[in-house]
Amino acid sequence: MSVLVATRPRGGTVTDGSTDRAAGTTAADLPTIEFSTPIPGFPEHRQFVLVRSSDDDPVYTLCSVAEPALRFLVVPPAPFFPNYAPEIGDQVLEQLGTTDPADLLVLLVVTMGDTPAKATANLLAPMVVNRSTRRAVQVILSEDLPIRAPLLS
Repeated sequence: MSVLVATRPRGGTVTDGSTDRAAGTTAADLPTIEFSTPIPGFPEHRQFVLVRSSDDDPVYTLCSVAEPALRFLVVPPAPFFPNYAPEIGDQVLEQLGTTDPADLLVLLVVTMGDTPAKATANLLAPMVVNRSTRRAVQVILSEDLPIRAPLLS
């Protein structure tokens, strides 16, 4: 499975950051993901773009449109946590404007450690994006999941 294909929002593209810089593309030129409620701790930032770190790396950067220095490292769960299957409730589906969980892109927020081996992912609070509308929300799940699961085992 190609992560790029799996994470491409419908009607838009996920692009390689180096290509964007080389072409002079800015965050405002890329398809925007809009959070229907702000990411906790960042009430002023609702619009972000998803930028691929490199062609052969499943790590993405979610960059604020208003403040490009504000970035979150995110990954799709499948390459790291193949059995991860969060239950997305009806209220979240309604907030994202869909009734079909297949429309959703789930991303995990990564916290880097001193070394890549110490990186962790937040399994309790994934970011969920409606691929069609690019509307997003960070969900705090009711499941018993770690907020610092080792990314590499």
